[in-house]
Amino acid sequence: MSNLGRSRVREDRFYSPPAMRRYNQQQQKHVQQEEQKVQPQRQQEKQQQSESLMSSSSSVVTTNLDRFMKHTTPIVTAQHFPKTSMKGWRNQDSNYHPYFILGDLWESLKEWSAYGVGVPLVLNESDSVVQYYVPFLSAIQLYVDPSSPLTTTRRPFGESDSDSSRATSSNSSYENNVAKNFNKLMIRSDNLEENEIRNPPGLLIFEYFERALPYHRAPLADKISDLASKFPELKSYRSCDLTQSSWVSVAWYPIYRIPVGPSLQNLDASFLTFHSLSTPLKSVEGDKSSMIEVHDVGISLPIFGLAVYKFKSSDWTQSGIHGAEKVDSLMHSTENWLRSLNAYHPDFVFFKNHDFWRK
Repeated sequence: MSNLGRSRVREDRFYSPPAMRRYNQQQQKHVQQEEQKVQPQRQQEKQQQSESLMSSSSSVVTTNLDRFMKHTTPIVTAQHFPKTSMKGWRNQDSNYHPYFILGDLWESLKEWSAYGVGVPLVLNESDSVVQYYVPFLSAIQLYVDPSSPLTTTRRPFGESDSDSSRATSSNSSYENNVAKNFNKLMIRSDNLEENEIRNPPGLLIFEYFERALPYHRAPLADKISDLASKFPELKSYRSCDLTQSSWVSVAWYPIYRIPVGPSLQNLDASFLTFHSLSTPLKSVEGDKSSMIEVHDVGISLPIFGLAVYKFKSSDWTQSGIHGAEKVDSLMHSTENWLRSLNAYHPDFVFFKNHDFWRK
């Protein structure tokens, strides 16, 4: 029997003699005690790191909506006029602004188009996550001033392809429904009288409005390449060639979140962001109309208009009625912008006419 017992002991690879078990238990207890001592410190450090991550860039970033708007703002390489190109121009002592090339803008969005952009968010007031969004081209309009000395002689898009001068990707039933709803939009503005439409300055040389359903759309980079094959200037125009009526709208759809888990609710909100494509040629004292910001790292294109879909206000604004007012204000200013340009934007109309508030 004793030989059988010893044989069983030898067969058990995880057998530990009593003395060794007591020693291991004491060591484990000691480790647990030390762990309990440092646990509060680690939790505090983790919280500090999380808070630092969420507020490292700007004290203005206080809500998830602010974080989304910050992290989806494109930053483009700045170009500068050489001094030799200023000869012969009037007011040579003026402060000429840097500008960007549209091709550089599309290039800056290429990686986001392929992999999505990570937006750090805070859920349940304490859970730090990164939600990824993928951008799609929603709409774009380019206007130029024919009298500008910077505007080179180029054929308007319509002259090269009359059928594509107002390029679209169509879905007939979707288009009809959106067109019907577009007439229902109401505009409220301090600058425009009710139902007043002002003629946008400059010549409209290109526009595109996406009408395909989201899951039928090409990635932003692919869509730009396709459009540029018909209108090469879509990549070569400079922001200083374009008037302030030039703009682009990007649709952002959620794709995945890190970390994942049943304890965290899904964020299924989608967004439309609006960005100006024009930079002023030179400074004009007292003029604050430019929507472009110049930084050391490049030129940023802040969001001046917004639309939301499947938007749960408690997840994004976290500031009660003030957050709701901010979204409402952005929605109405975007309405105003589109109506003032007489622009028919299917995505915006769809977002606008579906319930975007979810408490």
